[in-house]
Amino acid sequence: MIRTSCRPLRVTGERMPAAFCLEYAAFRELHLDWYLRYAYVRTGEWTRATHCVKAVFDALSAGWATALRSACPAARAWQLLRDQAGERTSCAEGHSWSIHCLLHDAQADTVLLHHRLGLSITQTAGLMGLEDHAVRALLRSAERAIEGFPPCVASRLRTARSSTAHDTALCAWE
Repeated sequence: MIRTSCRPLRVTGERMPAAFCLEYAAFRELHLDWYLRYAYVRTGEWTRATHCVKAVFDALSAGWATALRSACPAARAWQLLRDQAGERTSCAEGHSWSIHCLLHDAQADTVLLHHRLGLSITQTAGLMGLEDHAVRALLRSAERAIEGFPPCVASRLRTARSSTAHDTALCAWE
């Protein structure tokens, strides 16, 4: 599966300080499960999801010092995850969760995390590296966009269940 230990990192030829390795390991531990769940819903397969998340953490570990210097490491990591999942996903007929084919990426991500996987606004914001108010705005704009979809499309989005979310979580707009 996905390795959870922190490998030695080098930045400009020097060994990365141990604290950075610990921060990376903590970040990975905190985000790994949700990244896998997100990638699984996006790709529809555990194998693809695992490869997707592995690629994200490989890229993060290689550039962890740069990520730490960025304004928001979580946002940087989320963009990597979104890109990797997008490369492994197609908007083909029959895909179980096609909201990314219908909405802008950030809107679709907030809908997937909040409604499909059952994360709170605060959890969704933290995972994506956004402020709570930005997640609320994205959810509202996604809801307005979905209202404009034909009923046959909107109803499929509202009734989809997640095999990776908590048993009681529904993708309902209630």
